[in-house]
Amino acid sequence: MNTVESKVKNHMKHSDHIEYPDFDKMFNSIQMDELRVDQLKERSQRGKTKVAIVLGVSVAVMATPVYAAFQYDWSDVLSHKSGIESALQAGYGQSIEQSVTAHGVTLTVHNAFVDDNRTVLLYTIKPGMETVGAEIRYDQIVLKDSEGKPIEGHYYQQWNEEQGVYQGYFETDWVMSENQSNLQFSITGVRYLQDIQEDITLDPKDTNTQKFNIQKDGIETVEVQSFRHTEDQIMIRSNVTFTDTALKEQTWARITAYDPNGNMLKETESPVFGTEGATGAYSSTQIFNEQQFKERADHLTFTYTHEKERTDGIWNVELSLSKQQMETGSVKKEMDIPLQSLDGEAKISGVVVTPTQIRLTIDHQEDYYRLPYRTYQLEVGGKVLEGYVSHEGTLNPNQTELRFEQSASSLMDVNSVTNKPITFIAKDRVDEHAGDQTSIRLTNISTQPQTVTREYEGFLINWTYYLKDGNLYVGSSSPESTFGGINQTYFLDAGEKQYLTPLYFNDSDNKHTEVFQDFKGKDIDLYVSNYTTKKPDGDLRIPLHSTK
Repeated sequence: MNTVESKVKNHMKHSDHIEYPDFDKMFNSIQMDELRVDQLKERSQRGKTKVAIVLGVSVAVMATPVYAAFQYDWSDVLSHKSGIESALQAGYGQSIEQSVTAHGVTLTVHNAFVDDNRTVLLYTIKPGMETVGAEIRYDQIVLKDSEGKPIEGHYYQQWNEEQGVYQGYFETDWVMSENQSNLQFSITGVRYLQDIQEDITLDPKDTNTQKFNIQKDGIETVEVQSFRHTEDQIMIRSNVTFTDTALKEQTWARITAYDPNGNMLKETESPVFGTEGATGAYSSTQIFNEQQFKERADHLTFTYTHEKERTDGIWNVELSLSKQQMETGSVKKEMDIPLQSLDGEAKISGVVVTPTQIRLTIDHQEDYYRLPYRTYQLEVGGKVLEGYVSHEGTLNPNQTELRFEQSASSLMDVNSVTNKPITFIAKDRVDEHAGDQTSIRLTNISTQPQTVTREYEGFLINWTYYLKDGNLYVGSSSPESTFGGINQTYFLDAGEKQYLTPLYFNDSDNKHTEVFQDFKGKDIDLYVSNYTTKKPDGDLRIPLHSTK
C-alpha cells in the first residue's frame, strides 16, 4: 500500500470553547496535496505554536550547478515546492554533499538553499535494513545553530526505489544573522514502520455505530460510524481509543475496504487522519462512493501504522552555510498600503523577493486576524504566482504572511522585479460573523432524521437532526450560494452554553455537521455561535508600491 501518498496528518488548535480541527488549514493542505509532512516542534510548545520552514538568507554558489541535481531526480519530492525545484534546475544553491554513516544507516545532506525567505536542505537517508518502500520516521530530526539551540522546522520525504534511499527536504523559517553560519543537521533514532491490518466484521450497510476490540499494539478499540455525505457518497468516521496515548501522535489509523477480487476501494476525496473526535478520541474521516462501498466492500480491515523495528543512534552532519549572495539574491521592499475593504486596521507592510519565493507581510490591529479570502495571487510583470497563508513558525499575532512559490514557468530574475509592476490579488471572499440571539427550535428529537427550514440573517437554512447511539447530530446547509456555512452552534442548559462539536465541514460548500454527546432532551433551542458568508464579487486587486 502506498502509505506515503494516502495519508494526511492534521493537528488541532484551541478555540474559546472547545478543540476542533483547523478547517482552513485542513482543506488548504488537502487542496495543495501536502500529504506526508511531519511537523517538528519542542514538546513544551505543542498546541501553542505551529511549525516553521527553514529560511536562511542566501542563494550561495549561484555560478556553480548543483551536483546532486544530476544524481537524483528531486521533482517528486519538490512537487509542492516549485520555487526550490526551479532554483535547483537553474543552478542555484550551495552544494554540501556531506555524509555520516552509523549502524548501517547513512545520512547525506546534498544541497542547501539559503535566502531571505527560507533555508531548505535536501537530504537522503539510506536505511540500514530492507524497507520495501515502507515508511521510516525519527525520534528527532533537527537543525541546530552554532550554540546548539534547536531550530524549528518540518520535513517531507519519499522512497526512491531505484536508488534505495529516502529523498527529503528539511525547511525552517530561521534566518541567518551573520554572513557565515556553522550549523548541525541531525537525526536521532530511525524507526521502521509498517501497516498492520486487523480483519473486522464491519457491515458496510449498517448505519449504526459498530465497535471492535483491537487490544493490540497500544490500541484498545475502534468505533466506526457512517453518514450520508452527498447523494452518492458516504462518510466513514473511525474513532480510536488507545491504551498507549503516545501513539496518537505516531499512527495513521483508518478503514481499508477490498472488493471480492482483492482490489482496494479508493476514497473519492482525500482522507483526514488524526483529528480529535467528539469524545477526545483519535478520529479519521474517509469519503467513499456509497453504492460501491455498500455493494462491493467484501473484506474490511482496521489499518494502522506501527513501529516494526528501530535503529538507535545519532547521525550528525556539520554544515557551514554562507549568505554571501544575499544582497544580490533577494530584494526587500517596505510598504504602507491600507486594505480598506477589510474590517479594522490592516495594511500591506512589506514584500521580500528571492529566487525561490515571494513573501508578502500584512500588519493588522486585531490579534490573529483571519484574512477573508481563500485564493491569493501575485501578478509580477504579467506572470501570475499562486500563494497561501503561512501557518508555520512562531506566529506574530498582529501579522499575517502570504507566501508565493516561484516556478519554472514563472521564474524571474530577482533584481528585475524592482522594475516590474507587482499586483496583489485576493479572490473567493468569505467573511465570518458572530451569531445573534435568534434561536432555532428543534422538536420531537428521535432516531428518525427530521429536517426543518428556517430563515436566519436573511438566509434560508435547512436543519437536519436526529439521535444516534444517544448522541444528537445536527446538520446545516443552505440552497443559497452566498451562504458560507454554520461554523458552530450551542444551546443553553441552566443558563450555561453547551457547544456542539464540529464533526464535518467542507470549505467548498456550506454543509456542516455537529454532534453533542449523550443528549437527553426531546426539544432544544439551538443558537448559532458563528457563521460565514461568501462574496463572489469581492475580489481584491491592489498594485504594490514601496515606500523605500
